[in-house]
Amino acid sequence: MSSEPAVSAIEVLDSTPSTLRALLGPLPGAVASEPGPEGWSPSDVLAHLISVLQPDVERIRLIAEGDEPLVPNIDEEEALASSGLRGKPIGELLDRFERERRDAMTWVKSLAQESFARGGKHEVAGRITAADQLNHFAYHDLAHIRQIVSLLIPRLERSRGAMGESFPDSG
Repeated sequence: MSSEPAVSAIEVLDSTPSTLRALLGPLPGAVASEPGPEGWSPSDVLAHLISVLQPDVERIRLIAEGDEPLVPNIDEEEALASSGLRGKPIGELLDRFERERRDAMTWVKSLAQESFARGGKHEVAGRITAADQLNHFAYHDLAHIRQIVSLLIPRLERSRGAMGESFPDSG
């Protein structure tokens, strides 16, 4: 358990929208919506990040403002399915993510430092602090940025011609 946000957690959370816009914004819709082997496309991953954003912020709020509250787990598949975001155009998703993340981070940055040391009992993980949740939130962003990159690599890998044959493991 940590009582402070990791040095980079807020910076990661602040920069994720621009990182995703740089990766996904210029892509044709067909590329952004092409699913990978696990069934998710880059736009599905972005829709997922939007669908869990408010529940993630709410968990931080519960802990920061409560007295050892019960912190609910998020059924991520259900959150995505009920969000209605799957299949939306990538530009629309990027705009919404930027807006909602900006609003969330404005609130997070307004918290007093001592709020991050407050704790609660997560349904699955046990006792966590608001800082633990915020740090997990940033980790979650990076894991999904990595997932998006791994979904985009095969499209280019197949198109490298002799470069792919000469440099098969250049990753």
